[in-house]
Amino acid sequence: MTIGQQLKKTRLLFGLTQEEMSAGIVSKSFYSRVERDKNAITINKLIAMLNANNISLNDFFRTFDNEGLPELKVQRKIYTAYNERNIVELHQIEKSLSSKNDVLFYKTKLIIATLEYRSIEIPDSICKQLKPNLIDHDLNDQDFWDLAIGVSLYKFNELTLLMNYIIDHFSKLNLDNPQVTISLMNLLIAYLDRSYREKYLPEAKKALNFANKIPNDFEITFHKLIIKYYSALINKNYELAQGIIDLLQICGYQSYVDMLPQVNRGSK
Repeated sequence: MTIGQQLKKTRLLFGLTQEEMSAGIVSKSFYSRVERDKNAITINKLIAMLNANNISLNDFFRTFDNEGLPELKVQRKIYTAYNERNIVELHQIEKSLSSKNDVLFYKTKLIIATLEYRSIEIPDSICKQLKPNLIDHDLNDQDFWDLAIGVSLYKFNELTLLMNYIIDHFSKLNLDNPQVTISLMNLLIAYLDRSYREKYLPEAKKALNFANKIPNDFEITFHKLIIKYYSALINKNYELAQGIIDLLQICGYQSYVDMLPQVNRGSK
């Protein structure tokens, strides 16, 4: 039993349409994809939806075994550890997931491999699930965690097509939702990192221009600083880049610094 299957079963039991079930929480189209296990829903929105429809949380989650609700919590732990570039935590999650949940297990392995700049083999069936296709999808309630995590799985032109789609539909993004904003910033950082390392600089500059349009907010102050670092590298402002590195180290972000492309001190 998946979250999507249980949502559909519960909705039909209560005699609700998809629009009624999702009203005020997520869009109908997004909810429809959740029911079909095409999109993941955050635990906060899931609980809000159940509460809005007077559905008992105990009754809803009773169907699941010991791995049901914890699966959502583990997914959130994975995203949080990725956001913080916490390799130690990611390795611990990977070890706990081994042979228990193929998608989450390989998602965690992919994050670790990406942050350590190495490649891994992923079964085709899993790879397809780790490569979301946003084209023609409603971006209203879409977060970008899986796309950020799966950046290395795409050919660069495929990835750029997806990025351009997001940029072109900026007005549809729900930036009042912290998960949308934070996941989008992680996607931009991952895209900029790949663009810079593979020398796709025009594409990187387009992404930087897009990042500047995203309103400043306390929750993404750190991410904005990381993006400014990539901007300094791309524009060959090595003094600024080194200043940002020094600031990150002073603030205790050495583990994050270790995963960034290094300042080329020999270039002026």
